[in-house]
Amino acid sequence: MVAPVKNLLAKSMLNHIGFSLALGTVAAYASWHSITLPAREVRKEFYIKYNANKA
Repeated sequence: MVAPVKNLLAKSMLNHIGFSLALGTVAAYASWHSITLPAREVRKEFYIKYNANKA
């Protein structure tokens, strides 16, 4: 078990680190689902049409 943190500066640092990790994870998921996945679908559709016209 982790010993309790008694120093206020250490508590504040742990809170900031936890908050930043949580916020970074949420931002990464949001950017992945709003930017990367739609761009992948557009690229996939383009190559399907390109290969259909090429043949």
